[in-house]
Amino acid sequence: GLPVPEIEKRIEYAVSQLHIEELLGRSLFQLSGGEKQKIACASVAAACSEIIVLDEPSSNLDIYAIEDLKEILSKWKQQGKTIIIAEHRLHFLRNLADRMIVMDKGEIVKELNQREILKLSVEDTGRMGIRPLRMEELHCTGDRGDSRKHDISLNGISYHYPGTKKGIQIDRIAVGEGAVVAVIGHNGAGKSTFAKCLCGLEKKCRGNLCINEKCYRSKERLRNCYLVMQDVNHQLFTESVLDEVLLSLNEDDREEHQKEEAAKEILRDMDLLEYAQAHPMALSGGQKQRCAIASAMASGRKIILFDEPTSGLDYRHMNQVAANLRKLGEMGKTVFVITHDLELIMKCCTDILHLENGTVEEFYPLNQQNEAHIQAFSGMGRKPETKEE
Repeated sequence: GLPVPEIEKRIEYAVSQLHIEELLGRSLFQLSGGEKQKIACASVAAACSEIIVLDEPSSNLDIYAIEDLKEILSKWKQQGKTIIIAEHRLHFLRNLADRMIVMDKGEIVKELNQREILKLSVEDTGRMGIRPLRMEELHCTGDRGDSRKHDISLNGISYHYPGTKKGIQIDRIAVGEGAVVAVIGHNGAGKSTFAKCLCGLEKKCRGNLCINEKCYRSKERLRNCYLVMQDVNHQLFTESVLDEVLLSLNEDDREEHQKEEAAKEILRDMDLLEYAQAHPMALSGGQKQRCAIASAMASGRKIILFDEPTSGLDYRHMNQVAANLRKLGEMGKTVFVITHDLELIMKCCTDILHLENGTVEEFYPLNQQNEAHIQAFSGMGRKPETKEE
């Protein structure tokens, strides 16, 4: 083991590098996904190893935490450490990586040096099937946030974390059927708690959800909402992927063979049909995520919430999730998607709900006039005035 003074020195170093002082006294079970990821990164930093291997270190991190991660990676590099990173979100590595290895089905298909990495455009990375390195080149296509009728509203939503005065306080927001709303905010802003309150999972949450002027309290909201959790392991229950999707079709009136065909069609859309008979827990992280999304699509609920649905997903499957979120909107579903993924937002979201400290910071339509606003939040530019519709 290490001497106590050395342990304390390393902890102090890791805590200061990742700015997690306010997390030290809290239970891990009360942290958000992004806050847990910060703790994991700090644990690696405290080990002070010469060779460091990181698997999706930016997963669930907000822009501030990613900047902290970049800073510590840069310091490790200056110290001569060897760093190997398996990652799909690449933009924060653009000026750090000396070498990039692109793999497909267990084989190296391309290798690039630092100069070649810096030359890659969004079009280049798209052709290679990887995420972009230049986030400033991302744009939304068309004016998606429009003046449609606001059929769904949240009113007087209030919830406090046990033993604290902190929580969620939302007076009113209203969206239309078919909206795909990006719920953004920094780690610990209350995004996941908002999702649980919206779908009725937090029993002590006050307020109501109104759909076409009919209002529902907590218990009733469960029948109208479906939540795909940040950690999908908590909601995969059956012995096969096919059964997982069929579970969401239990209340469907169709014949059993028709349900099975419908389930297989959804699995085909999610690139999971070949795993139909596989156990959900035998899937990779990204495949589990897609399995949970498939179940949500099959549920038939009016409101579907996704908590970081592209966490751990590659370029192709991120595009697939974006297409399915758009499809849900086109089907008349109202979708709330908690995400730090700017690329996903630009590809499919119609509106932006920005939460900080449990309250609504901003709520605006995503269109070409307002795209600079979300880019500024993601660290890509200066924050402009929001154009309301």
